[in-house]
Amino acid sequence: MTDGSGEPEVVLVITAPDDSTADAVEIELTKRACSVVRFDTGDFPTRIRMVVRNDSTRWRGQLVIGSDAVDFDAVKAVYYRRPSRFVLPEGLSAGDAAFAITEARLGFGGPFSSLPVLWVNHPAKVAMAEYKSAQLTTAAAVGLSVPRTSITNDVEALRAFAAEVDGRVVCKTFPSLMLSNGKTAESVFTTIVDPLAVDARQFAVTAHLIQEWVPKAFDARVTMVGPEPFAAAIHAASERARVDWRADYRALRYERIEPPPDVVDGARRYLTTFGLNYGAFDFVIEPNGAWRFLECNPNGQWLWLEHEAGLPIAAALADLLSSGVSPW
Repeated sequence: MTDGSGEPEVVLVITAPDDSTADAVEIELTKRACSVVRFDTGDFPTRIRMVVRNDSTRWRGQLVIGSDAVDFDAVKAVYYRRPSRFVLPEGLSAGDAAFAITEARLGFGGPFSSLPVLWVNHPAKVAMAEYKSAQLTTAAAVGLSVPRTSITNDVEALRAFAAEVDGRVVCKTFPSLMLSNGKTAESVFTTIVDPLAVDARQFAVTAHLIQEWVPKAFDARVTMVGPEPFAAAIHAASERARVDWRADYRALRYERIEPPPDVVDGARRYLTTFGLNYGAFDFVIEPNGAWRFLECNPNGQWLWLEHEAGLPIAAALADLLSSGVSPW
């Protein structure tokens, strides 16, 4: 698949089949006359065949996905969203399945992830940028204001930290989703904790992210598509939503806003530090107007904000992907 001049023309969209967010970007890409091929890595090896060779400079070959044969040289950009896990043929033993999964991850993912094209975002970059500890140190380094934070499994350290910040503290999980009963993904929300009421033995089981409570006028999500910010204020009308707005969507009201220039500049420097072309930044805005960085999800959701606050994020992503050019 090329445009006849030998120039790449295909944008790959990699995600699970039921991804309405990717649907919105795909629609915008077709408006720009882009050739789009969508697939899920979970379809390898049962529905996808890969034949590639290394010519000492790069991997070349094809992915055969149903009726589509995609030449590696034809790919100009990749929108890497939320693909599912590899699905193996039935009948494998547990040991053979574990081996096959590892081989698929490295054998399929290796040549594919080495494509020297625009990625939004590259999975290796996403993996590094998901570490909350790295997020906070990077945010501070680029000039964003960061709450005081501790990571510990020592309850006495928790209590000492709470005394040091002289106020309420919250406990956060490192990922935003956890598996319930090992099967169903569920959100885990920020929780205000009483350090004196925490059970020391339970607390010692694993690491916890403890952060000072930041007084808030409202929350804000700043979705960065390359250097371009799309910001929405999130106003909460319930106590649960004021602690963590994700806990009560029905109590939220959205407002399109312009973030301060220094915040936008910091977000741009943050993305370039991690090598990202997209990021969903969460901030608390204090009553005095100060913006405090909480986190940046390198693959965060945005479609509901496009609808609720009128933010043209799908169009911006399609513009970036169809260009095939790094915004940095």
